[in-house]
Amino acid sequence: MKKLLVAVTSGLALLLHPTEARACGPGYSEAVLLNEARPDFPINAFAAGRLGVVLPSYRTMYRVYAYRTMMGIPTTPEEQRHLLTRWENTHRAPYPGTATPALQQWLATRKRVAPQLPEAEPQVTSEVDFAQRTRIHGDAFLRASKTAEALAREWRQHPALVEEWVNNQDAVFGPCAILPEADPRLDEGVSPQQQARRRAERAYQDAASRFYCDDYPGALAAFQDIAASKASPYRVLAAYLVARTHVRQALMEREGSTRYEPKTDAAFLARLAEADRVLDGVLASPELKDVHAPARGLRSIVRYRLRPEAWRCELLSRVLEPGTGSALAAELGDLDMLPAKPCEGLPAPAEALNAWLEALDHVPPADRAPTDAQRAQYEQAVARWKKTAHVPWLVAALMLASPEFPGLPALLAASAKVPPEAPAGVTLAYYAARLLHSRGDPDAARARLAAVPAEAVRHSPTSQNLLRDERFSLARTLDEAIQESFSVIADYTSDDSYGGPYDVPGDARPRVFSPQTVAVLEPRLTAKRLARLAEIDGKPATPLRQVLWAAFARAAIVGDDATLQSVAKRLAETNPTAKAELLALIEKPTAEERQFEAQLLLMGLPAVSARLAPLHDRLEDTSPELNLTVDMSYTRNGWCGPSKKATLPPASFEPAPDAEDAAREWKALTEAGDSVPYFARIALAWAKAHPDDPRSPVALFRAVRASKRGCGQRTPEAREAFRYLHKHYGKTSWAKRTPYVY
Repeated sequence: MKKLLVAVTSGLALLLHPTEARACGPGYSEAVLLNEARPDFPINAFAAGRLGVVLPSYRTMYRVYAYRTMMGIPTTPEEQRHLLTRWENTHRAPYPGTATPALQQWLATRKRVAPQLPEAEPQVTSEVDFAQRTRIHGDAFLRASKTAEALAREWRQHPALVEEWVNNQDAVFGPCAILPEADPRLDEGVSPQQQARRRAERAYQDAASRFYCDDYPGALAAFQDIAASKASPYRVLAAYLVARTHVRQALMEREGSTRYEPKTDAAFLARLAEADRVLDGVLASPELKDVHAPARGLRSIVRYRLRPEAWRCELLSRVLEPGTGSALAAELGDLDMLPAKPCEGLPAPAEALNAWLEALDHVPPADRAPTDAQRAQYEQAVARWKKTAHVPWLVAALMLASPEFPGLPALLAASAKVPPEAPAGVTLAYYAARLLHSRGDPDAARARLAAVPAEAVRHSPTSQNLLRDERFSLARTLDEAIQESFSVIADYTSDDSYGGPYDVPGDARPRVFSPQTVAVLEPRLTAKRLARLAEIDGKPATPLRQVLWAAFARAAIVGDDATLQSVAKRLAETNPTAKAELLALIEKPTAEERQFEAQLLLMGLPAVSARLAPLHDRLEDTSPELNLTVDMSYTRNGWCGPSKKATLPPASFEPAPDAEDAAREWKALTEAGDSVPYFARIALAWAKAHPDDPRSPVALFRAVRASKRGCGQRTPEAREAFRYLHKHYGKTSWAKRTPYVY
């Protein structure tokens, strides 16, 4: 007996680690498979016109951008750059003072043109009423970097001038201070043109310093003087900065002592009105065309506050104009924040955009019966598409359509002519496939989906998952459904105030089961098929470990000895911490012994579940050294059994040849129930049948320990296992290590 006891305890060393508890705490996030309010990040593909599946639930700025893209309105690289900045800032909140790319560029340029000067860190933010606000924006750092490069070339024979300029710029970007006095000796040997440039640079730096130090009257006067000087290289920019000074003064002073006053505050509105007047003058002058784009963007900020309802109506035209530079990002952003209101007398293009947005607002969830409003919007969309042949109206019509609506065959035929590579191609293919499926033509639906190349949606996990879900619902066999069983993480929810969208490249993202996939597949999979499921995709991100361990646990519960042995061999190859126990299990002489060894092993592995888990699971960790014995707070330990009242979810495919085996195994898993009472029953039955087996107290110990955080706590079975352990094995170390039952 002593030799047997030694062999058992040494062979189970994996399972004797002390219990460890871990808490998730603040910052917990949950995986998201569909981004319903915006395109997936990285968002540069969407900005470049690769729209993927456009959803009617997108925020207004993304729907409008999709509309203009589908209408063939070009977007320049400059416009895309500003759009990306705007969209990233909308969804990503950096920590105050974080070194942005623009700031990094300025610091690198400064070091390159004046390496002899000590480093100087700009004061990017300032504190107002105990809150951080951005003091210097990225455009200022980019402009300073560009100017420094130009002056280093122009003044390469006069490095002292470059050093003076950099020192002055450090004062502009640093804590508020008066610029150093200009040294007249630096004009010696310098051409009149270079002297004039030196004075112009200093005048601009002085005005900028006043601007950043909240000396708005001084900054305003300085910028007005520069704008009136035909010799200054900053004349055009200063004309725009006059308006920007008015706006900054209005906003900053309002954020201080007047921020609690009503929006009709006279001083606030007066400054914005003056800024609007200045901007009208800037935009009316062809000589100032170089600042028309930022001026339009600034005007959007002003009019958003001065007359929001009228401005929204005006924006419907402006966001359709091509080639507006940085203005497009600002105007789309303002349109996104303004609620929809009736607009009278709109030009035809703006009226069409407004009607299209309203149509998308009436697209119902897929499982909801069509309404009269939906039907009316559908008929309008069809009529507009027939009249104009504009692709956005074809998209809207398919989004709004129900299988019984008239005119649908013509829409489906037209959508089939749009190639997947077109901006609307993937969207049309997806909605057409759903409608074909609903109309009872699954073969045509599958063909539409098959026509979409993987490359067309590689950038968009949401699009991939939507197409995959539709293919899954169209599967003809269980094997086909299994091939479509993995989804890609599109994003994560987070309570982190400085979080941001998930922007890992698509091919590197985890692949997980969706809740819908698990609900349909799990009752139809035998332990043997579960093991095969782990073979369909060799990508590291696929949850192979979860699937294999689930197959092992399922085989142990239902008594599938052949699968139990084959899976144990595979697990031993990839789980070195469990290798000895798995190989020892295989060596047992009978199926009964092997089954109990597997059950005993499972009792000590809280990380293992007999169920498939949708989204993320503990076993997604691919490290071979993963500690399977740890029970963790706020996460799964063991498993919760299927509900005995649940019905089998419907599936499109015919029953598999092993459907009866799957049903029998699912029934056994359902009857086994939650892991805690299941373990307790197994341990009690074994101990009563084998009272002298040294594994009996080990099994009882693990069954009780599993009740701490496993599914099925405070059950009669766990309490009975606790009593039996202390009554019959009270002097063993196993009983002494188990003073409580949970």
